[in-house]
Amino acid sequence: MCSTLHAHGYDSDRLHASVIRVLKANALCSMATRNEAGTVHISMAFFCFDPDLCLYFLSHPESLHSQNLARVPQMAVAVFDSHQPWGEPHAGLQLFGTGALVGEAGRQASELYGARFPRYWELLHRAPDAELPSSVFPALKFYRFVPHRLQVLDEWEFGEEVFIPATILH
Repeated sequence: MCSTLHAHGYDSDRLHASVIRVLKANALCSMATRNEAGTVHISMAFFCFDPDLCLYFLSHPESLHSQNLARVPQMAVAVFDSHQPWGEPHAGLQLFGTGALVGEAGRQASELYGARFPRYWELLHRAPDAELPSSVFPALKFYRFVPHRLQVLDEWEFGEEVFIPATILH
């Protein structure tokens, strides 16, 4: 199944291709969460994604953003290349939706993540006596971000300063 993007005046396939291009070109995202009192927190994570534009990332369940998601699942994610030169065409995404600890889709998340980040796959399938790069690695869990709406900036595809808000139909 592949999600459909809906934005007034824009072709869904063209928008989807643009979003996929931006996601493929970037491996790191910024994620904003909030707690029950409304205090916001931002963090970064390496991510992979599926054809429905759901993002998967590894995190420690005790991290602040993971604790926030356990109580308030809304989150926002920004994906962009921070090396884009000022004054040149830019591309990036702002995504808005919900995030949670991955349950049944854990194997799919692991396979997608391993395909994108071979070092993760190597660590996962290491010899039992091999040393891990971090004592935290075994405690990391997959989280899934399901976007419901997004904003696309792809100046190569849609022109200068064209920000396109779209809804995502799963």
